Amino acid sequence: MAPMIQSQIPSVQPSPPPPAQAPQQFEIGSASASVAESINVEANIDGASRFDPRDVITIENRELLPHEKCSRMITKTFEQRLHKDGYTWKNIPQNTKDLYFEDFQKYFRWDQKISGIVKILWEKQAAIRYKSFIWAKNAKQKPAYVSDDIWKAWNDEFNKPEYIARAQQNKLNRQAGEPATHTGGSITHSSHAKRMEQSLGKKPTYYELFIRNHTKRSDGLFVNEKAKAVNDDFIRLREEMSQPEEGSSEPQPVDDNEVFVKNVGGVKKSRLYGIGSEISTFCSIASFSGTSPATGHSHELEDKLQLMQEENNLLRDQFKDLQDQHQKIQEKNEKMQEEMRKQMQEMQRQMQEQMKSQLAAFFRGDNDQ
Repeated sequence: MAPMIQSQIPSVQPSPPPPAQAPQQFEIGSASASVAESINVEANIDGASRFDPRDVITIENRELLPHEKCSRMITKTFEQRLHKDGYTWKNIPQNTKDLYFEDFQKYFRWDQKISGIVKILWEKQAAIRYKSFIWAKNAKQKPAYVSDDIWKAWNDEFNKPEYIARAQQNKLNRQAGEPATHTGGSITHSSHAKRMEQSLGKKPTYYELFIRNHTKRSDGLFVNEKAKAVNDDFIRLREEMSQPEEGSSEPQPVDDNEVFVKNVGGVKKSRLYGIGSEISTFCSIASFSGTSPATGHSHELEDKLQLMQEENNLLRDQFKDLQDQHQKIQEKNEKMQEEMRKQMQEMQRQMQEQMKSQLAAFFRGDNDQ
């Protein structure tokens, strides 16, 4: 067991929220979205749908909101429509996944202009939720909503030597890796930030969010040495940046967000160490990257291209699933044709044997006469 890690966590002075910045618009296929460094979209509900009882989905930091309810309803759709090949998300046929998404739409609605992005983010979240869902079903007792034939099909797969070996190898890989990197669990950084904003009465700083998700609730210790080192370096850097100017005894005011960004080496690929893509919930990346607005705009273009790539990947995966299904159907047909051919050959052989027997009996009768 790794030794307990202790470190001083200084009191954090509240910092005023950064000024709001106007989002910029871009087009992704047929989807229009507002982008700072992540996607912040408010669904526009028209008069005809304002009485629709379904929850309205918005997108923030490439995440469907309300996140936790979306996760619960995604899992509920799995329970309502199980597939015998669904021992992994990858094995579920695309037409069944499409039905899951249709069921999901019974609980939520959104501006049709962002449907493409919603489908991409739903696909990602559904794959994560299904992994947890299927592991919960890999148990001794059959849940009431799982039919006997599906339960048997799943357990037949779970008990295969190659499946057991793969599960054991994955377990060893996890054990050989770095200890837990954060304590946020399955709740996203974005959800933690919103909860902290409600309790603090302001948006948390990067450092406050980092501390919350990288220290244990039970004893306040850091989850690993790297997290402790980030904290210690932050404290040292903040003290250095707040040193009084020459001829003054007053410490210089510092922005904890600026200190944290500098401490962890800046923003890389629209992400910040310890925060992920959460940086976009605070302010524009250009504010802390030391870059010009034009460079900040390049980040937005990168974000747009990444979403387009994700949409292309989703379409490619769907096409591959269709190809796999077609291949399975073709193999099944070929197998049926081969079985029919063998049956026909067997029938012909039996008929020939029967005819030989009848002819032999006929000639024996002639000889007897």
